[in-house]
Amino acid sequence: MGGRRPVGLADSGILLALAGWIAFLYWPFWSGDPRTQAAFRPGDLTEQHYPLAAYAHRRLQAGQLPLWDPYTLGGHSFVADIQAQAFYPGRWVTALLALGQPLNVRGYVAETIAHLILAAWGAYGFFRRISGDRAAAAFGAFAWGLSGYLTGYPLQDPPIIASATWLPWLLWALTGLLSGSPHPGRWRMLAIFAWAMAFLGGHPQTTLYVYAIALAFSCAQILASPTARWAKLRELLRVLLLGTGWAAAPLLVTAELIPWTERVVWTFPQRAGGFELWELWGIFWPQLTLWSPLYVGIPTILLVLHGLISGQGERASLLWSGLAGLGLLLALGGEAALYPALARLLPFLELFRNQERAALVVAWSLITLAVLSWPLMPSASFQRALGLLVGALGLLLVGALLGVQAQDVDQWPRLHRLLSQAIWPWGMLMGAWLLLRGWPRTRWALVALLALDVGSVAWRTAEAGHRVWQDPEQAAAPPLDPSMLPPAWPPYRIDTRGLATGNWPAQVGVEDLHGSVPLSPRFLQRFRHQVPGERVWALMGVGCYLRRPDEPPLPFPSRHLRTLSFHGSTLELHCLEEPFSRFHMIYEAKVLDDETALRALQDATFDPLRTVILDRPWPIEGMAIPAIPPRITLQAWTPEELRLEVWTERPGFLVIGDVWYPGWRAWIDDRLVPVLRAYTALRAIPVPSGAHRIVVRYEPLPVRLGLALSGLALLLTLATCRPRCRPHTTQRASSSANSHLLAPEIGN
Repeated sequence: MGGRRPVGLADSGILLALAGWIAFLYWPFWSGDPRTQAAFRPGDLTEQHYPLAAYAHRRLQAGQLPLWDPYTLGGHSFVADIQAQAFYPGRWVTALLALGQPLNVRGYVAETIAHLILAAWGAYGFFRRISGDRAAAAFGAFAWGLSGYLTGYPLQDPPIIASATWLPWLLWALTGLLSGSPHPGRWRMLAIFAWAMAFLGGHPQTTLYVYAIALAFSCAQILASPTARWAKLRELLRVLLLGTGWAAAPLLVTAELIPWTERVVWTFPQRAGGFELWELWGIFWPQLTLWSPLYVGIPTILLVLHGLISGQGERASLLWSGLAGLGLLLALGGEAALYPALARLLPFLELFRNQERAALVVAWSLITLAVLSWPLMPSASFQRALGLLVGALGLLLVGALLGVQAQDVDQWPRLHRLLSQAIWPWGMLMGAWLLLRGWPRTRWALVALLALDVGSVAWRTAEAGHRVWQDPEQAAAPPLDPSMLPPAWPPYRIDTRGLATGNWPAQVGVEDLHGSVPLSPRFLQRFRHQVPGERVWALMGVGCYLRRPDEPPLPFPSRHLRTLSFHGSTLELHCLEEPFSRFHMIYEAKVLDDETALRALQDATFDPLRTVILDRPWPIEGMAIPAIPPRITLQAWTPEELRLEVWTERPGFLVIGDVWYPGWRAWIDDRLVPVLRAYTALRAIPVPSGAHRIVVRYEPLPVRLGLALSGLALLLTLATCRPRCRPHTTQRASSSANSHLLAPEIGN
């Protein structure tokens, strides 16, 4: 026991150093000092993700699973929006640790940065195992946790970070499981957990890359194994099946949404965007653009080149260099032939755009190659060549500086900025060259140099693309809250008319017609964009709206309540003298396809409050215009449920101005009735004559089925991962016999 304790202390010290360095680089985001605190620039984090996280946080603290969001886009399935992370355990942990307090933007940013630390810790565990060297593991952990990919745009899109975080943990667990290590149940549990978390993190495209890397690595391990290949293949399949089972609920409900979205009709140019060829220089030159997604540090690239030139560890190098090459080709999107070919072979790839996100595969593969090259002694010829390269690039920079001075003075700022960007990688190259000359005595100094390299790039990236020096709560403040609106029952919607972008209505609890979610139904987008605005208002129950002061008045009697400020713009809040109702009894119906229905709604002679347009036939006997108007009373309202009392002299259709979606069910006097799609996007319920109690509730079948499958998968996981009595010596022998699979042909 005494011999093992220093090992644990040393590893713990490295983990603390990783966490401390990352936390230090991002300290302005959680500083309480008004002189030094910073906020994220208005963007995807503050406008799209944080409000939805705050909504989920509020519902989870109330003991409710947020299935439906009534505040964004007129309502949408919250659980089907995988990026909302309703099932992500990280969201649950944050809600628990908040002790009943609402989620503020500083806490959400801290949660995002914590994922960088978690990613670095997982990388340390994986690299520690395959290299057997703490310095090599620390090198890889700093390179991954502060890689240009993770610290670039993904910080504005936290689900990318959340999914990518679990890549090293998954590889670490699979390494232990497939190498015959002791305690296979623990490795199996970690592998299943990490596999599920990569999907639950909320970014399917990133999850796809994580799974591809993990499967390639696992298959290489199995093929390189001299014995028990079938047993290891069964282990891998068990991890895949049980891990997918854990994520069954969001997987099934998201799969239900996909066919309804715009993604299935995207054209090739819409989804084939990626890097341009010149952007590949970003591997060596950070911040060629706003982000540096391919940059993993100059010391990392040097070790990669050294390992490839030395030719040692060919099996491992072949795997990771092949993945890096494929990742580069895929990241080029339509600029290269790989993506079009893969999209034809694997049609599900057509659901994703921004192919440059495959830089994740490139960054991870390069870092792994560098770690595998760690034990190799740099040859004299390599050092000489590196010295010549340092000298040649230095002379080139001096020549560039002289050339800049010969340009017009008005060109100096731009050219000097480019020159200063080029000096940084050259300085890192020279530092790495000097340290490699003293190898291996200088290996920890090389780790420090890399931490300085990627840390400095992360700091500059934050300054250019993330950070604004102001109070975080002020930067993410919504333009209004419910207290600014007149009280009303039944509740009505506002129409921000695209003037106050983002999902802030979900944060404050105001129902809006606008919002930003990555997967919204195609029929809803067409309804909102093609149907005249006054008809949308009449059908969906709008009561207030925003306008610019310089706009002409809208043709509705309304009153000006207050003037608002949002991101530097001045807006006016107006409320209608008579808010539109979102509940209507309609006694005429026709069935039209979506194209014809949209044309009818654009026709000024068509009255949508007299005739409902349905997506399928539903005849009702005795339907006619009543002599006495119907009475509709809203008794109770929650995001997932409506309770109404309706009296109608004649049978007809109750039209509810909320978005239709599969999973909404209705009961009239405890009798199940259908919820039909009306006007291509809203809900209609056939109601017989008389007085009735109506309950409308969102109960998505995929969620119920998925939760049942997840429960079964959890039980099977506990059964297969329980400790078993095995001879300790046999396990140690098995682990030793398979240790060559971890870092082929590279000794510890």
